[in-house]
Amino acid sequence: MSYFINRELSWLKFNKRVLEQAASSSVPIFERYKFLSIFTSNLDEFFMVRAGSMHDRILGGNLPDDKTGMTASEQLNAIYEAARPLYAQRDAYYRAVIKDLAEYNIKQLKIKDLNESQSKFVKQYFKREMLPLLSPQIIDTKHLFPHLENKRFYILLALKNNDKPYYGIIPVPPMFGRILYLDTLTYILTEDILLKYAGTIYKQYTITARAIVKITRNADVEVADNFSDEDIDYRDYVNIIIKRREKLAPVRMEIYSGSYPKNLKLIKFFMERAGLSENQCYTSTAPLDMSYVYSLEGNIPRNGELLYNPLTPRQDKSLQTGSISDIAKECDILLSYPYYSMKPYLKMLEEAAYDPNTVSIKITLYRLSANSEVIRLLCAAAENGREVTVVVELKARFDESNNIDWSRRLENAGCRVIYGIDGLKVHSKITLIVSRKDEKVYHLVHIATGNYNEKTALLYTDLGIITTNPIICEDAVNFFNNITLGMAHHDDYNALLVAPSGLKPRVIEEIRRETELGADGYICMKMNGLTDKNIIDELVKASQAGVKIDLLIRGICCLLPGIVGVTDNITVRSIVGRFLEHSRIGIFGDRVYIGSADLMTRNTTRRVEIWMPVFDKIIAEEIRNMTKIILRDNVKSSILCSNGDYEYLITDSPSLDSQIYFYEEAYRKNN
Repeated sequence: MSYFINRELSWLKFNKRVLEQAASSSVPIFERYKFLSIFTSNLDEFFMVRAGSMHDRILGGNLPDDKTGMTASEQLNAIYEAARPLYAQRDAYYRAVIKDLAEYNIKQLKIKDLNESQSKFVKQYFKREMLPLLSPQIIDTKHLFPHLENKRFYILLALKNNDKPYYGIIPVPPMFGRILYLDTLTYILTEDILLKYAGTIYKQYTITARAIVKITRNADVEVADNFSDEDIDYRDYVNIIIKRREKLAPVRMEIYSGSYPKNLKLIKFFMERAGLSENQCYTSTAPLDMSYVYSLEGNIPRNGELLYNPLTPRQDKSLQTGSISDIAKECDILLSYPYYSMKPYLKMLEEAAYDPNTVSIKITLYRLSANSEVIRLLCAAAENGREVTVVVELKARFDESNNIDWSRRLENAGCRVIYGIDGLKVHSKITLIVSRKDEKVYHLVHIATGNYNEKTALLYTDLGIITTNPIICEDAVNFFNNITLGMAHHDDYNALLVAPSGLKPRVIEEIRRETELGADGYICMKMNGLTDKNIIDELVKASQAGVKIDLLIRGICCLLPGIVGVTDNITVRSIVGRFLEHSRIGIFGDRVYIGSADLMTRNTTRRVEIWMPVFDKIIAEEIRNMTKIILRDNVKSSILCSNGDYEYLITDSPSLDSQIYFYEEAYRKNN
C-alpha cells in the first residue's frame, strides 16, 4: 500500500476543513459566514494556481507526479471531481448561516422578498446608479465573443427577436459595490438586482433565459529570472508579467443561482465559446464571491453569539522597560503571535532607526500589510543616515504589485533595495541590526516563522526569536553577504539551516539521528504543508524503526499515516480555528528549531529559507510545551486516518482549544 497522498487532493481536503468551520457549533454565527468567504477565496486561488499549473503541465508533456504517479491530466480530472461536492456543501452551509443570521434581524433579501417600498427603492437604484455604468453587448456574426476577465461577473442572456435567437452579455463593472443596504442590517446583493433588471436594457428582445457567471483563469505565471534588459526597470517587467495573467486560459466557470439546469442551452453556448468542458462548470446558490462579508462586520453587534469576543494581543511585561537590544544581550527573546503583540519587534526597529550607534539594518520582506509600520521605520532609518538593505521579493504571488510599490518607497527614502535571487524566491524572515559603540561592534538578529506584517500578526500563529547569540549573528552576516552577492546556494553556515542547499540535508540528518534511537527517538514537526518526497521517505523509515512521530500540519500532507508496519508510528493532526496556524517548528529529541520553511518541495529546493536552532534552553522548553498543548487540542483538531480522510477527535477529556489556551495563558502571565 502506498504511503503517499496526492498534493492537490490533500489541499482540497484542507479547504473542506475550513468549510466545515462554517457549520461548527463552537464558531459564532457571523464568524461562520466569514469562514464561507475564506473557503471561497481559497478555492479561487487554488483553481487559478494549482489547476492552472496542471493545464501547463499537460502541454509540457503530461508527466506523472513523483509520489502518486498520477499524470497532470489525471490530477486535473480528479480535482474537478473532488471539488464538485464542496459546492453543494457550501450551498447548504450558506443557507443555514443566512437563516441563523435572520434570527438576529441580519437579513439578506432576494428580489422576491422585497416589500413594495423596498422594491421601488431597488428599482430606482438600478436605473440611477447601475444602468448608466453598464455596457451591454450582443453576440452574433458581427459582434465577436468578448474576452472574459478573470474573476469578473458577467450577466448572460438568451434573447429572441422575431423568433431569431441571440445572446447577450453584460460585464459587471468592478466599481459596483457588492451589497445595497435597505437598512442597517438588511441588504441585497447587487448581482441579484442585476439579474432581475439588466434584461430591461434589451427592450426589443424577448428574454428566454438569464444567468450570472464568473470565469477563473490560469494565473500560474512565474516571473522569469533571466531578465537582462538594462533599459527597463525590473519592476516594470514584473508588472508586464502580472498583466499576462488576464490573458491565460480559463480553467473554471461558476454559475450563480443554480441556473445551470434551467438555462442549459445558454450556459452551454458560453461554456463552449470560453473553451470549457462541462466538468469545469459549477453551479452555486451561494454567492460566487463572498468578500463582501467583511464589509458587513462593522454593523454586527459583538455579543459573543455573532462574532468572536475581541482578543487583544498581550504586552509582555518583561519587555516593557529597557531597550530590546539591552534585554537581548541578557537572554534571547521569544515572540509569539497573535497571543503577544508585535510591538517588541517594531520597538527593536525603531530603536535601531533612531540610535546614532546603528551602522546598518538588513531585512528580507515577502508580504507586508497595507499601512506597513515596518516600511515606515526602515525609511526613517535610511533618512537618519543608517545603511538600510532590504531584500524585497517581487515574485511573491499576488503581492507583486504591492511589493513593487513598497520597493519604490524604500528606494526613494535611500534604502538599498535588492529584488531577490535568480531562480529562487527569498521567503526567509530575518532582520540583522549592526551597531558600533566604544569601538565595539554589536549584532542583533531576529528570525521568524511569519512575515513582517502587522495585520497577519493579529491573525496568524507565528514565532520569532530575537538574539545576540554570536553563532547565529555570524551566520546572519554571512547570509546577507551571500544574498547581496547572489550566492544563495552556498551552505557555509555554522548553525542556520538555509535552503536551497542546507535545509533539507540537515533535516534529513536530524530524522536519521532519531531513527538510530528506534523506540527511544521522538520527532514532532509543525508546518503548513508536507510534500517533499525525500523527507517523507525518511519519516517512513523512522516510523518503521519505532520512532514516535507527531506531525502538526494545517494544510497539505502527502504522507499517509497509520499503515501497519509502515507509518503506524506517525500521527498527523490539523488545527483549523480562529487563528491561522502558521508557525513552523521542528523538534528532534532534545533539539528544537523554528523557521520560515514548510517541508514542501518548493521550500526546500526553490526558495531561500531559514530554520534556526533554538539555543536558549528556556525558550526551547517553552516551544516543546506549546506543541504538547497543541497535540492535546480536541476542539479544533482533526486527525488524518489511514484511509486518507480527516476525522475530528472525540474524547472524554475536558475540551481544550489550544488557541484559546495560549491566549488565556498570555493573559495570566501579564496581569
